Amino acid sequence: MGEHIEVLRRVPIFSELLDSELQRLSSIMTERVYGKKEFIFMEGEKRQAIYFICSGTIKTFKVNEKGNEQIINILQSGEMFPHVGFFDEGPYPATAEVIKEAELLSLRLDDFNALLMEYPAIAIKVMRIMGQKIVLLSQRIQELISEDVRHRIIHTLIRLNDEAGKVESGQVTLEIPMTNQDFANLVGTSRETINRILNDLKKQNLIDFDRQKIVIWDIERLRQCV
Repeated sequence: MGEHIEVLRRVPIFSELLDSELQRLSSIMTERVYGKKEFIFMEGEKRQAIYFICSGTIKTFKVNEKGNEQIINILQSGEMFPHVGFFDEGPYPATAEVIKEAELLSLRLDDFNALLMEYPAIAIKVMRIMGQKIVLLSQRIQELISEDVRHRIIHTLIRLNDEAGKVESGQVTLEIPMTNQDFANLVGTSRETINRILNDLKKQNLIDFDRQKIVIWDIERLRQCV
């Protein structure tokens, strides 16, 4: 229970709740561990719950008519999802899949809506988060329309740095276990193109990478590339 309270405290919408309120909230949540490649929900299924990540990594994605996957978000500890549809029982807008074993807390949609009614400040924060996600998606759409693949990759690295980067000794580590295919699906390009451009950035001593993490040697140098 104490660990769950610490996780909930890291969720921005709950940051101002008292320990007693967080404990009550935790008591009505369901805990479950999901294995790698396990689906949490599928696009089109009836939306029933909001999820909070205690540990692990989740990707949310849509599949187009050609069967190609487009990743919408990479989510880690302390984040909540989905980011839309808090106020209705429509379908899930995307599929959520585990890419690193994850422990999740879930809150039924009707309980979440009751929480918003009880705490208007939380409702305001939820709307603010929804607004921020809309801005980020708009930026990504603009990048897809107007930028070449290299610049889209660099923008994605910078965005991942801003969201999940761990700074140590002047370098940034992104502990996100993505395959190059995942990265390609996030940027909107082919795996071969991702391989070529990431290796080019590595040769320039801007980044290093393996299947478990990406290291950005100098984030300011990387920012200057866009």
